[in-house]
Amino acid sequence: MDDRTVKKDITRMFSDGTVKKIDDDMIVEKRIILEVDGSREAIVIFTPGEEELWALGNLYCRRMIESMNDIRSIKIDDSRIIVERANKIEGWKLESRFLHTASGAFLQEERDNNDPSFLPLEWQISFDAIMSGIDWIAEAPLFRQAGSVHVAALVSPEGKRLFRTEDVGRHNAVDKAIGWLLKNNVKTSDAVLITSGRLPEDMVLKGAGARIPVMASISAATANGADAARRCNMTLIGFARNGRFNVYSAPERIKFNSEEKISEGEKIA
Repeated sequence: MDDRTVKKDITRMFSDGTVKKIDDDMIVEKRIILEVDGSREAIVIFTPGEEELWALGNLYCRRMIESMNDIRSIKIDDSRIIVERANKIEGWKLESRFLHTASGAFLQEERDNNDPSFLPLEWQISFDAIMSGIDWIAEAPLFRQAGSVHVAALVSPEGKRLFRTEDVGRHNAVDKAIGWLLKNNVKTSDAVLITSGRLPEDMVLKGAGARIPVMASISAATANGADAARRCNMTLIGFARNGRFNVYSAPERIKFNSEEKISEGEKIA
C-alpha cells in the first residue's frame, strides 16, 4: 500500500440532493526534523518519500552545499533527516525553523542581498518540449488519485523527461526535484524545471539559486517573481496550457517551430 495516501470515509453531496457515503483517497502529511551537523535546522511538513532528495535540494538551494562532495552522510529515520557535511558553508538563513507546506524558507533581507548571479544563454528549448513537460505534470499519479499535491518535473533542453515528483508543498516538490539533479550528477544549468505551482519571487529565487535557467508552470508568475527572473536572466514561463504560454523574461531561450516573430509592442492576449 502507498504510504502517501489513506482511505477516509467522507460524505459526497450532489446538486440534485443526492448524498453518498464513499471511501476517498486522501494525502498523508509527514512531520520530520532536519538536523545539519548536529543542530536542528528545520521542521518540515511534507509528503512521505524521497526525504534524501528533499534534504539535498533544500540545502543546495540555500547554498549550504554546492555538490554531493559537501555531504559526508545522510541518515533517515521515522522522525529525522540527519545530515553531516564534509564542508560547512553558512548559506542562506531560514525565515522560520518550521517550514509549512507553502513556506518560501528565506528571510527577505537574505533574498534582497543574495540575488543569484546572471544565468547565461547557453541553449534553447522548443515550444513543444515545454508543452510536453506541462502535459507530463498533469499525468502525475498521486495528483490524479487524490489531488491536493503539487508536482515538479525536470526535462532536458531536448525535451527528454528526467524526473517527476509530488508533494503537498510546492517548495518541497521543487526541492526534491533539485535534489534529484544533485544525486544523479546532472548539471542544474542543463535542466528545465516545470511546476504546477505559482511563481512568486521566493520560488523564482529558489530556482535561480539552484542555477536553473528555465522555469515553467501552469500557474502565473507574480510581478516580483517576473522582476527577479529578469534580474538574473532566467526564462520564466507561466499560464502554460491549451497550446500557449506567457514568457515573463528572457524569451530568447524559446525556440519556435515557425519563423514567425513577435513584433515590437505587440500585445499577447
